[in-house]
Amino acid sequence: MADPQSQFPTDGDAPHFARGIAGPLGKLDHDLKTKVDEHTHTLFLQQCALRGIDPSGALRDCVYLMVHSKSYRQMVVEKVSHDEKRIEALTKLIGHFGAPEFGGTSHA
Repeated sequence: MADPQSQFPTDGDAPHFARGIAGPLGKLDHDLKTKVDEHTHTLFLQQCALRGIDPSGALRDCVYLMVHSKSYRQMVVEKVSHDEKRIEALTKLIGHFGAPEFGGTSHA
């Protein structure tokens, strides 16, 4: 029997996702690719390692910073903060809510 993964092109060890990854502005399902010289590549990987971030995340931050004037990580933090504030406001308006099986109150 043929390996089902053999029908997909491989990009090194990059994982294949069944769905796009959700970001603050929608799914992250468009690839951006470029080529750089070996010296720049080595320095880039060193900078990523020093900062504790993966290279794809660093490239994503650069693109979002150039286009939106905010890094991708900053936009994610702002979205999470906005979502938390929205939940707090809803809780103040209608009280604590949640599924009864998880200890939440039931409004019947």
